[in-house]
Amino acid sequence: MSKGSGNSNTVSGSIVFNWYPGISIKMNLQGYRGVSIRIPLGLILIATILLTTLSCASKSAADQMWMGDASMKQGNWSQAITAYQKALEINPSVPDINQRLATAYNNRGKSRIENGDYKSALDDLNKAVNLNPQLGEAYNNRAWAYNGTGDYVAAIADLNKALELKYDPANVRKGLAMVYSNQGKAFVISQFYDEAIQSLNQAVNLNPNLADAYSNRGWALNRMRDWDQALTDLNRAIRIDPELAFAYNNRGWAYYEKNLYDSSLPDLNKAIELDPEMTEAYMNRGILYILTNMKAQAVADFKKVLELTTDPEVVRNAQKNISIASDGGGYILER
Repeated sequence: MSKGSGNSNTVSGSIVFNWYPGISIKMNLQGYRGVSIRIPLGLILIATILLTTLSCASKSAADQMWMGDASMKQGNWSQAITAYQKALEINPSVPDINQRLATAYNNRGKSRIENGDYKSALDDLNKAVNLNPQLGEAYNNRAWAYNGTGDYVAAIADLNKALELKYDPANVRKGLAMVYSNQGKAFVISQFYDEAIQSLNQAVNLNPNLADAYSNRGWALNRMRDWDQALTDLNRAIRIDPELAFAYNNRGWAYYEKNLYDSSLPDLNKAIELDPEMTEAYMNRGILYILTNMKAQAVADFKKVLELTTDPEVVRNAQKNISIASDGGGYILER
């Protein structure tokens, strides 16, 4: 309380109640010296509850968003999700509510992608783009959620939308190349080789330094029995990324098909060195060992295949090859 001026028998001043940083109440008081000034306790309690409730309602969403952003920067995705959920539940009435909610849904969706929860991420990112159709980052993030579910067509559409909105064009183009590469790989697995080549051509056009795209295209060309073109792509993949195990396996296969066994074995060894659980590399090397009369090593590789997979067809082929390596029965070697 501060002393005022005027009559010597009176005092004046004020009391300031602080409820939250930046929010306070100032009460002006006046009375006589020696006389107690009483403020009804009920009035203070009511004012305190009312103002605390109002201030919390306005501050909590901002605080939770801040906590969520900080958690994202720290890589604590679960904490970020919790914070964003609280912000969304509070749903403050502010002028830019749609943009705020869109940002919250986008950030939570992004955090869920990091956690591998693609379905929940898609739920959030769908809401983000509905609330703010100009939020390019949300289209970019939704593309990666679609990519995680294997819906490459939808992912490509969203990345093209992000480019249309001019969101981070350089990185979006690299992302688009990666999605085309993943789509090409899926086409190879499904034995749609022409479609695979089309997708992988798009990938290398968008990013000429994407080793995975050349490796996958080399794999597709192997399946199409175009060994020379396959080797061209696989050589380039390995030049870009000397640690790409899958490319060594596929190049070893191409060398094998061209009867270049001395070149094939080092590549298959390298593939296994880089990825000791690559079933296909053990199967390919086992077949090569049979052809080079290294039957004990062949049996060991086929047994390793049986340790690594329960796939019925692969297991059947490995068992057949063990029989061939052990007693020389049969001729057709299965991968």
